Amino acid sequence: MELTLTEKEAKSLIERIGSRLGYDYTHSPMFPKNRNDVCVIVHTTENGSTYGYDTVYLVWKEPSGAVEYKEIKNSRATKDYIHIKSVKVSKNGSVSVKFGSGGSYSGVPWSESMKVAIKGGKAEISKAVPETFAEKANQKMMEVVESHKHIHPLYKPTVVKEFVIEEKLKIAAFVLFEQIDTDRGSGHGEGWLGDQFRYSLWLIKNSRNPKELFEDHAYIRPRTKSDLIGTRGRDCTLKNLRINKSAIRVLHLKGDEVETQKWAELTFEI
Repeated sequence: MELTLTEKEAKSLIERIGSRLGYDYTHSPMFPKNRNDVCVIVHTTENGSTYGYDTVYLVWKEPSGAVEYKEIKNSRATKDYIHIKSVKVSKNGSVSVKFGSGGSYSGVPWSESMKVAIKGGKAEISKAVPETFAEKANQKMMEVVESHKHIHPLYKPTVVKEFVIEEKLKIAAFVLFEQIDTDRGSGHGEGWLGDQFRYSLWLIKNSRNPKELFEDHAYIRPRTKSDLIGTRGRDCTLKNLRINKSAIRVLHLKGDEVETQKWAELTFEI
């Protein structure tokens, strides 16, 4: 007898087990063609103001009639919205799921493909190898974002500010932004020194892991000069990232005080 998993059954299960922060939503499931016993579904968890993330689940019905699930991806570290692109079932019964994001919070558009083998009420997940250098580079950028996250109510999120991918050269570069400290007591305060930000420049070449080429970090107050140092601090921004065959170039602010800093170019040989 053919098993049928209804949309109501799938959504009810995920609504029951999905994480909650008060403003949560379970999206409609996506079923593969010619199969109605398995689907993929996204659950959005949000607090309505400052934090939220998506979780992707595989849901299926066992021969016993039991409805089972497996979490296959979440965006807790980045807060990116996740969209399901396709769900397919191969001849051997494994489920291939392709999903991705526009990088709404991380700053990196990305996509991933996973295969899920269902057997005996359990699901085993294997990650598909990226098909292009760009896909691989995007995934590696996301790994850096996730490994550099900082949890603090006054910190700005870790994001990729700029990136350049040269598919033919198998080279990518990106600028990572982080907040690593603050002496402000509230979102409206200034503190003695303000917020400490860090900008770093990274290189991805061929199949190698990302390599940090340069970093700069400095304190800066949001609005007014500090009585302690007589300035707002220093801006460590990196911007206008460019790549050619032999070098990576990026602009940074030269000088020790934000009031007098000027843009200058940094060059790194590839």
